[in-house]
Amino acid sequence: MAPRAAAALGGGTMGRPTETTRYFADQKEMFLKDLAPLFASARKVLPAHVKADDVPGILEETRQGFGHLLVELPDLGGDRNLFNSSIIASVAALAFIRALEARGVPSDRIHDGLYGIYLDAYSSLPRYLKAALRWYEFSGMHLRKLEAFARWTQERTCPKNYVVEFVSGDGIDFDFGFDVSDCAVLNFYRRMQAEKHLPYVCIGDFAASSALGTGLRRTTTLSNGAVQCDFRYRRNRESLPGLPLEDLPEYKNRRAAG
Repeated sequence: MAPRAAAALGGGTMGRPTETTRYFADQKEMFLKDLAPLFASARKVLPAHVKADDVPGILEETRQGFGHLLVELPDLGGDRNLFNSSIIASVAALAFIRALEARGVPSDRIHDGLYGIYLDAYSSLPRYLKAALRWYEFSGMHLRKLEAFARWTQERTCPKNYVVEFVSGDGIDFDFGFDVSDCAVLNFYRRMQAEKHLPYVCIGDFAASSALGTGLRRTTTLSNGAVQCDFRYRRNRESLPGLPLEDLPEYKNRRAAG
């Protein structure tokens, strides 16, 4: 999954309720506004990976591609989906990937650039906002919402959506967690024939966790062929770095779990 804290970059606007599958496409401009910090970070990071003169064109192609991809999203529950910000960030990531692929940029440079953008965007958040987001992540309000969301996903009312199980923490190894046995983003990337890129989108979660101090640990992910993604969070614990991907447990466990 893409960074769960993506809402922090633009205020977390969810938009108006709708019962149609155009829930995402109808709100393109609002989502682009929410993603402005990621585009700002891209302007800073991309010159290390592509020609500086190409950056404005790449970002414009990303914006255009983002709108086209939003139309392809299925019904994922509208405002009931607690992970909408992750979905939006993942669609933006795919639009960015495609803009770079169209210019012949190698995959390794695309992946390094994408993680660099995530890391810059979350690290650049004001200190007070990081503290507020860290507090909310472990608050009773958030955990209750997450538990309710997990129960709803298990009803499988939206076939292409997440299926989540909430995991209570012991306060020692982790404070809370959740397991994802089906992923809306993975389903979408597969349909868009972009699954090979998803492990590098998912490690954006570590960039967010590092910046916010939420201590993410993960040993397996669906994008690496496992049967689930096992998210575990611990307040103020150092998060795993996202790169190199090959050093992460979720990568090392890909064959045994796949």
